[in-house]
Amino acid sequence: MTGRCEGFPMHTTNAVNRLRANHGFTIVESLVVAGIIIALSSLLFPAAVNIIGSANRARCQSNLRQITAALLNYTADHDGFLPVAAPHELGGPQGKVTSTDSWLPARMFGGALPPEQRPLNAYLDSFEVFRSPCDRGEPLWWFDTAPYQKTSTCYELYGSSYFYASGFNRMGGVMAPMGIAKFVGTEFSYGNFASEPLPLGQAIRVTSYPSASKKLIIGSIPIHRTMSGIVALSKRAQWYKSDPDHLWANAAFLDGHIEFVRVFPYDPEYLGISTTPDEQNPYF
Repeated sequence: MTGRCEGFPMHTTNAVNRLRANHGFTIVESLVVAGIIIALSSLLFPAAVNIIGSANRARCQSNLRQITAALLNYTADHDGFLPVAAPHELGGPQGKVTSTDSWLPARMFGGALPPEQRPLNAYLDSFEVFRSPCDRGEPLWWFDTAPYQKTSTCYELYGSSYFYASGFNRMGGVMAPMGIAKFVGTEFSYGNFASEPLPLGQAIRVTSYPSASKKLIIGSIPIHRTMSGIVALSKRAQWYKSDPDHLWANAAFLDGHIEFVRVFPYDPEYLGISTTPDEQNPYF
């Protein structure tokens, strides 16, 4: 009986053993392979996420380049004047918000304007340039008063993922460097804009700004939601990367260049987007 199994010829038993040896895995071997796969996945997944995030950020910057080019074409056609528009109504489709919406961001920043009345739509081939692939929605979560606000992207809410900052405050007639005078008043306005605001509805010339390379003209929406609680508590503020200590945003400047900027001036050597304009501040 030695060397063979009952009922099986010797050559058949040897063939089975060879098949097992060539194609089978022990439990230990299977566990080792599974461990290697898991380890590789833990290394590759974050890298893949970073690659996708970088690609989306680049697409967002491409949107801003196209919007800024359209803006400059508009000024060329209008004797150097920038368009008069609420921060969310430079271009794109009409958003979910309405002109009578009681929701505070809609009242402050717009979004209900029909597409044919948005000044840059005539200079662009598609509304899609106003949709950022990084758009995670409106960061001002404490103003949520209806389900559609907390479950919608900014593009869906307003028709744009971007905030227009011509220095014109449509609601109060106050010149503001980034539209934030709606919150804090004229002390944040630049130069003569604080003491001599333009009348409500009046456009501003590109040459009103002494340095086009320092004037942030369009930014992704989180750049204008610069309160620290937003960054610490709202994931909707972190469009580009998770950073509980800082807020990041894409920004387009009046000379046409695009930057990925950090908003908060937490470090003494860094004067961020949200600081009061002065000669030392790189932005106004």
